[in-house]
Amino acid sequence: MRRPLLRLACSLAALATLALGACGPSASGDDDDDGDGGPTPIDADPTRPDAPPTPIDATPVDAVTAYPDAEPFADGGACTDWQCENPLPTNCDIGGEDICDNGADDDCDGDVDEGCGCQAGAVQSCFRGPPGSRGVGACQDGQQTCQGSGEFTFWGPCTGGIAPNEESCDTLDNDCDGCVDDNPECCVVELACPSSMPDGQPFQPYVIDGTMFYSGATTSWSWTVVGGPCDVLLAPSTSYTLAGQNTSQLTFTPTLSGDYTITVTIVTADGQTLTCTFIVHIGGPGLRVELCWDRTGATDIDLHVHRPGTTTPWFTTQLNNSTVNPDDCYYRNCKAGSTSQLPNWGYANSPLAQCSGGPEGAQWTLLGYCRNPRLDLDNIITVGKPENINIDVPANNATYRTMVHYYSGTGAVHPLVNIYCNGTLLGTYGQAPDTLTNFTTSGSFGGGNMWRVVDVTTQVGTTDGDGDGFVDTTGCTLTPLHPPGMTSGYWVTNNDRSY
Repeated sequence: MRRPLLRLACSLAALATLALGACGPSASGDDDDDGDGGPTPIDADPTRPDAPPTPIDATPVDAVTAYPDAEPFADGGACTDWQCENPLPTNCDIGGEDICDNGADDDCDGDVDEGCGCQAGAVQSCFRGPPGSRGVGACQDGQQTCQGSGEFTFWGPCTGGIAPNEESCDTLDNDCDGCVDDNPECCVVELACPSSMPDGQPFQPYVIDGTMFYSGATTSWSWTVVGGPCDVLLAPSTSYTLAGQNTSQLTFTPTLSGDYTITVTIVTADGQTLTCTFIVHIGGPGLRVELCWDRTGATDIDLHVHRPGTTTPWFTTQLNNSTVNPDDCYYRNCKAGSTSQLPNWGYANSPLAQCSGGPEGAQWTLLGYCRNPRLDLDNIITVGKPENINIDVPANNATYRTMVHYYSGTGAVHPLVNIYCNGTLLGTYGQAPDTLTNFTTSGSFGGGNMWRVVDVTTQVGTTDGDGDGFVDTTGCTLTPLHPPGMTSGYWVTNNDRSY
């Protein structure tokens, strides 16, 4: 707790700051902050010169009242954070419609891109706040997945990311209004939360030193990490490892691409609780295909990726023999220990750092490099983990087909497949509520159920624009697969190894 004299000093400093017309709103709103020779309205949006000011004494209102044309919120209509403003932020198109496929809540009704069609399984960036706050201050995008099937598709909820929050004294613009610590009590700031963090790569330790955020005396530290779709499905198991969760220094080692939301909670020596929440982006190069499922302790499901330009059967070169097919990358020929019928698709090997941190790291180290394509994760070795096939530099305009095989076990399984392109999640298939419901029959060596999931066509540039040591995969086109002659539904066969 601040001493009375310090609180008084803060108040006086805050008044002096307001009188000078700094970033926070002035008491009278008559400072010429924009340099136009006239007073600047309080909280006016500089991108909307015709916008009315937001009163300082704005009081919370019921969300249904604030959004007269919107459906009631799931919580019964209680507003939260920025949705409590009255009037709403000036860049909200109240009573209008969202602009499709921009990932923004243009009408500020709490939903993003509602009423917009999409391709089932596609993933896009989205923002859970007023459009004018997107990318401002601490605010960062989350992700949403297209749900439904056929002609009846819609964007699901926007999850993850960082939305506007109440301003804290942490050197961040928490409410994303363009002003840092615009709170009268923030004249003494002891916590310095990061607004962004450097990108990392799979299998490489990512060290975060909490003393860079707070250097004072503490009684405890606590770190939490929230991963992507597979980590959510497999919880409490995780695809990553943590060390030092209760110390000032966290070592976070991811195995998958994607965005990870990290929160550190600090208890200071005088009993204050301080928190920082930020996102760390892990971006493996090229094409990365990820598989997980909901019964990993009792079932064995396998991931397959087929060589572009070929339509040979899965598993073997012909339907009636036992020779491993090098056109099919899977557990028998794509692991570090595989020695025969390797999938040599003409791609260069990658540096050892791309695979040495995985479950077969010791074997990759003996080999001295990472193959492409390769299987980094296999649940036979790491029960409760996803499977992951990677091609660090895929071919340009090449189409890779992904398939999931129910190898052994009993009972219904609900697999989930994620497609990452140059570190960005572009597609999620089998995610609730659109789960795969007819995956029930196991059969080793090509028997049982096979789910042909999606064709991925890669676009590859000629330069390394992001400096990760690999030519950039500039884009991926995803084509979900459906049963022959159908435009919706998951394509599952039984005892059929044909392409």
